[in-house]
Amino acid sequence: MNEIALKMLGISGSPIEGGNVETLLKDAISSQQDDSGLSWEIVRLSELNIGDCRQCNWCLKKQTPDRYCGLEDDMQNLYPKIDEADIIILATPVYFGRLSGYLATMIDRLRVYIHGNISRGMLRNKVGASIVVAWFRLGGWETAIATLNQFFFSVNMVIAAPDLGLSGAAAFSSLEGAGKRLGNDRLLVLKDDLGVASARSAVARAMELSRLLKVGQAQKG
Repeated sequence: MNEIALKMLGISGSPIEGGNVETLLKDAISSQQDDSGLSWEIVRLSELNIGDCRQCNWCLKKQTPDRYCGLEDDMQNLYPKIDEADIIILATPVYFGRLSGYLATMIDRLRVYIHGNISRGMLRNKVGASIVVAWFRLGGWETAIATLNQFFFSVNMVIAAPDLGLSGAAAFSSLEGAGKRLGNDRLLVLKDDLGVASARSAVARAMELSRLLKVGQAQKG
């Protein structure tokens, strides 16, 4: 089924360019780049100007095909990328057992896919996967992943769980998840072999599910 084209959008919720979160996300997606049917892009939320959702309900009645939200900011450029993607990978550092503020703010702005007069339901049957990076063991992986998966559930996306992980991919950014450093190495996430494998597995599973869905949709059509 590799001849079926797939578009993947990776979204990094880390404030650090080239840090552990972005590195793991890029590694996971790049692990599938030999698949000739895959095209992908990574967006850094820290580089964008995205304001908080004000629940003004503009999207309920006033949407047009080229404008989903009443706020004028960089979400206007991100919505089309989300629309076009078959697969959305959300990646975040773990802060106090939860996702980053950058990613939380963006997710709040995706309520247009629930309430919008045009965009409502447009994420249905897209595939989503979560990748989280924590500094130490017991640092809140599960709750961060659960928050991301709750979003996927809310917009009727299909969740890709990795073979190496119950509900999402997770890795440590310190040695053995014990808060240990190794000299000046900033990218200790790459030392977490199981974590790297779980992220690669999540991406591979997302591609598998997306292609199965496309085949099913083609057969129904």
